[in-house]
Amino acid sequence: MLQFISMEEAFGEIEERAGKRLISKAQVPLEEAVGRILAEPAVAQLSIPPFNNSARDGVVLSATGISAARSAAPIAIAGELRAGDSVEIANGVRGDAARIMTGAPVPEWGEAIVMIENLDLNDNGTVLVKQAPESGAWIRPQGSDIAEGSVILKPGRRIIPEHVQALASSGVVELVVHTKPRVGLCSTGEELVDVKSGPPGSGQIYDSNRPFMTAMMRSFGCDVVVSEHVGDTLNEMVGFLNRAMEASLDLVISSGAVSMGSYDFVKPALEAVGAEIVFHKVTQKPGKPLLFAILPNGTLYFGLPGNPVSTVVNCRFYVHYALSVMQQKPLETPLKLRLENDVDKPEGLAVFLKAQCIRGKGGAIVRALEGQESFQTMPLLEMNGWIVLSEHLGSMQAGDMVNFYPSNPRGLPDIF
Repeated sequence: MLQFISMEEAFGEIEERAGKRLISKAQVPLEEAVGRILAEPAVAQLSIPPFNNSARDGVVLSATGISAARSAAPIAIAGELRAGDSVEIANGVRGDAARIMTGAPVPEWGEAIVMIENLDLNDNGTVLVKQAPESGAWIRPQGSDIAEGSVILKPGRRIIPEHVQALASSGVVELVVHTKPRVGLCSTGEELVDVKSGPPGSGQIYDSNRPFMTAMMRSFGCDVVVSEHVGDTLNEMVGFLNRAMEASLDLVISSGAVSMGSYDFVKPALEAVGAEIVFHKVTQKPGKPLLFAILPNGTLYFGLPGNPVSTVVNCRFYVHYALSVMQQKPLETPLKLRLENDVDKPEGLAVFLKAQCIRGKGGAIVRALEGQESFQTMPLLEMNGWIVLSEHLGSMQAGDMVNFYPSNPRGLPDIF
């Protein structure tokens, strides 16, 4: 077991273990794939456009027609092409000019489209072009948007509604996605009271960590399969771990009971069931007692400290990182933003600071908020992200560039 490892080392250990525990795959209809993580490449089944078509209402001209247009000679109109006409119908029209509608196939002799605004249509079936086109004008070439057989989405992408437009257009009707990760949660501590059960008694507090973890896991696209409150006994914790293993979960997360107190039973319970404890304690603030283990059945286990902000930080960064690796998602990169205020920080300790990204005169800037202690939750209502400073850095000055991560790893702060 590794103790007091750095933030970078912790991410490295998680990546190595999570990479061996990929989330299973399933083939689903396109319309059911939104919100899911792509597990295999999405390949275009046909080109977009599937044929050369017109980008404007007007007239299609042949090379000879373009020459006639340049000399201001009238050109005979050979027919009319509409959206929905087949390529064979278009190729059956013979001549140097034809009326054409937006989306209609361009005949094989077609060299350019002239918009209707640049035409004079004569009653005798001819057209006078007021401005001769360049070759290729207003023609959408076959495959110029998407080429048949090309990979249009790589594994690891979360499917959004806008993707469906391109996927459906290119003939993709099903996708292979990762199934929703199955997660088990537990909060520990005799002092905790379920928020729905009425006011806490003397010496008790509401259990806020489990509702938070449930919400966070669902926002990450997970199914919360097991959710329990566990008292401060070794037997209760062992019982939870056994039930979690029976549920065939991908990931288990607990909050509390990972420090050095007399009633911190998570580590002994993990040892009792035969888990491999990969590391326990990271040189960071908040959330130093973070524990990462592998259960005997291969399930990843995160033991988070019970302080509210410690739970938020470790869930947002380490648990999210593990899920990203397990679903082959591109790893998150921070925004580089200018710091508005000074930040005191000791060297040798990574810190996660509640922060607010705002608009400044020169663009987006970020400020570290007041109330950085791990019990202080009020700033969570004001913040829209985190400043993350590695253990290699010391105190920062206003104007320094820092790494900023949005509160929601799936989107930018509201100001963008």
